Amino acid sequence: MAIVTHIYGISARGRTELIKHLDKKRLTAKQAVIAQCYDCMGGYTDGKYSCDKPDCPLYPFMPYRNVEKRS
Repeated sequence: MAIVTHIYGISARGRTELIKHLDKKRLTAKQAVIAQCYDCMGGYTDGKYSCDKPDCPLYPFMPYRNVEKRS
């Protein structure tokens, strides 16, 4: 398991989807977005934090983005 964690990062949303993609399996659109965020964030190796790239077209769908509270 340590090798998988080293290669694919910590266990977080997107890890399973990225592995599925790398195994050439079909993903839904939502799974593809989550896998892309996981890959872009380097596997969340520094923790599950927002990417702070609000100009990214996938940012609204990022699983760990900072959500602004509405009053």
